Amino acid sequence: MQVVYSDDELLHNPLNEMTGGEWKPYVESPKRLVSIKNFIDRHPEFEVVDPNDYSLGPILDIHRQDYVCFLQSIYEEWVAEGKPAEACLGETFSLPAMTGKIDPEIVRKTANKSASGKMGYYTCDLSVCFVKNTWRATYASAQVAISAAHRLTEAIVSKDKSQSIYALCRPPGHHSSHQMAAGYCFVNNAAVVARFLQNYTFEDMNKAKKPYGFDLEAIRKQKFSTGTATEKKKILIVDIDYHHGNGTQDIFYDDSSVFYVSLHGSPDYPYFTGSAEETGRGEGIGYNINIPLDPKTTTDAIYLDNLERVLNQQSVVDFKADIIIVSMGLDTWHEDPIAGMKGLVDMKTYRKMGSFMKTSASCIGRPVLFVQEGGYTVEKLGDLAGNVLQGYLET
Repeated sequence: MQVVYSDDELLHNPLNEMTGGEWKPYVESPKRLVSIKNFIDRHPEFEVVDPNDYSLGPILDIHRQDYVCFLQSIYEEWVAEGKPAEACLGETFSLPAMTGKIDPEIVRKTANKSASGKMGYYTCDLSVCFVKNTWRATYASAQVAISAAHRLTEAIVSKDKSQSIYALCRPPGHHSSHQMAAGYCFVNNAAVVARFLQNYTFEDMNKAKKPYGFDLEAIRKQKFSTGTATEKKKILIVDIDYHHGNGTQDIFYDDSSVFYVSLHGSPDYPYFTGSAEETGRGEGIGYNINIPLDPKTTTDAIYLDNLERVLNQQSVVDFKADIIIVSMGLDTWHEDPIAGMKGLVDMKTYRKMGSFMKTSASCIGRPVLFVQEGGYTVEKLGDLAGNVLQGYLET
């Protein structure tokens, strides 16, 4: 299995975060990727490859342009206003109860008058911290995911038997929506690659592909091509991160071409989304399944039973996905410092998770793109990721 990875993803390295009323060392650390990369490097069934650069085009197919401009420039603006260079962090957030009766465009213009206003408008919690190279790492993470999608498409077109690939992404993405950063997430990598696979033909991907290289000014000024696909592929996103992927759900909530399935701990972050009652809206009704699980009582057997059942559920099977995207969070492990299902104690469970992505009725015979999301037990993270991937490969 090919693994797409870039050292630039390690450059986002805030010192602290506010969690549970305490200032703590930043949990979404570069050490996470180092742990997984070390495992990958020790196992010959994996081949690490560098990303290419596909410009901002695929990112802007998901995220609003003003939001992407915010990601590119907020740290510079924050420092220019004389604020602390070690951390750009929100303090006041734009909630509907505060601004609900005001024209949204007026709210946006008012918020954009200061760095603190922008932080409150485009972020929603204290886990979202910008440092000098946050945008560089975020851009690299997105290009890693897009590169993986292109390589997977190449395998499909060439009828290569190994139609699976792993995007070793960091920062993660599934909490980020069209115009909001949340839960350590800035660009929603899974959503970006879902649209990329739908909007871009293989020829479009080849045309957009450039050597990877980060130049802030060049990225701001770059021109990019857009996809010309006339028929959208059907994408099934299976989110096995401990936390509900509120951003991914929101992006595709009224879209019948993307089926979103999430198993997650509840009640827990993000606190306001992830109920079983959330099934989609408009054309998207029936294409969103949430399976909230009690983190105190969920065991290995209970988790696997729920995962296997939903992947074999008739509505998911009948969707007839063309491609499976796995939002591969690993924070379900019982020792995770900020999450964890207390009964998930067997590493073999993760092997079975991976195997289900090949054997389940909704997944069998489909290409699979694994996109790294959360997981914070650094010393175990490589083994956890490796078990999911090896479980898939060995099935």
